[in-house]
Amino acid sequence: MDSFAHGIDNFLGNLLNTNNSNSTRPSNGHPTPSASPPSNHSRATPTSQSRSPSMNPSLSQSKQFNSSSQSPTSLAEMAKLEGNTHFANGRYAEAIKAYSVAVIRNPDNAVYYSNRALCHLRLSEWLFAVDDCEKGLELKSTATEAIQLKLWFYKGQALLEAEEEAEENGKEGLGRLSEAINCLKKAFDLSILQKSTYTDEIATKYRTAKSRRFERQDRKRREEVGELHGYLVKLVERDRDRQLKQMGQDGSDEQENIVNACSERISEIEALFSQANENSKKRYVPDAFLGKISFEVMTDPVVSPASGITYDRSEIVSHLQKIGKWDPLTRQPLHEKELVPNLALKEVIDEFLSLNGWAFDY
Repeated sequence: MDSFAHGIDNFLGNLLNTNNSNSTRPSNGHPTPSASPPSNHSRATPTSQSRSPSMNPSLSQSKQFNSSSQSPTSLAEMAKLEGNTHFANGRYAEAIKAYSVAVIRNPDNAVYYSNRALCHLRLSEWLFAVDDCEKGLELKSTATEAIQLKLWFYKGQALLEAEEEAEENGKEGLGRLSEAINCLKKAFDLSILQKSTYTDEIATKYRTAKSRRFERQDRKRREEVGELHGYLVKLVERDRDRQLKQMGQDGSDEQENIVNACSERISEIEALFSQANENSKKRYVPDAFLGKISFEVMTDPVVSPASGITYDRSEIVSHLQKIGKWDPLTRQPLHEKELVPNLALKEVIDEFLSLNGWAFDY
């Protein structure tokens, strides 16, 4: 057994040393990742759940990982630290290898899956990121609330990016956009509960996902309207042809009346659908009309005097009663009696809703 364990140690050590300076991944064809992380991930960093001693620079990596005196848990932490170093230098492929070693050594630590998922996000490996997030979320004992927040956020972001990438390439997506919204909503709720600094970043993604779903639903509606338009026109034309066929060659005046009546009906249909198309072009809700918690159109906007931020009354009151007496975005103290009605904004929103009934479903 000692020789077997020693062999495993050698294998894992060699895995970390393989192509240590190479930041490309020939196996999946991804380009070399930028040394500067993309802006949409700029605030997310690999997690260190515990403070482990730094790896001794005087020893080679293989010697450290081959040490039979180290426990699997401590070796896993050393691999995680190695992954963190690679991540900080933009070597995401190498970081994935190191985090994978950590997972092998200690598969019950959700932090390793969270860190590896973030690397997959940086490399646009959406489904790998989703898989790591799902595995991490299953580990209830080590997935602290802070780690759960990250895992839900990474999963929702990966699913959203996968859908958008497929749409850009003219392909069918995963059909998991609603799941992405649910994940981002969970991350957003957790960020408020934890008074996280990631709240704004998560809120942006959550709002984007909801907007994408509405756009898809609206596009589908327009397609259905277009199909209905064509169907009604053909129906009128078939009725005209049937009447003309029954009449035969006789009654040229009647034939003309039938043709004219058909043309009038088609003109009415065209006018009706033309107006519908004109209205559909205006299906956009200004961000100022959306609540800062649910991102739905506000019906009773109120201002938090502590921050100057406008919330929908029902949402902010629910937050104050169930979560805490503080502003959910600025985390300043706040009480229900301090809320001030935003009458000017309410008037504008009411007028907008009266002209755009569809916005209730936004």
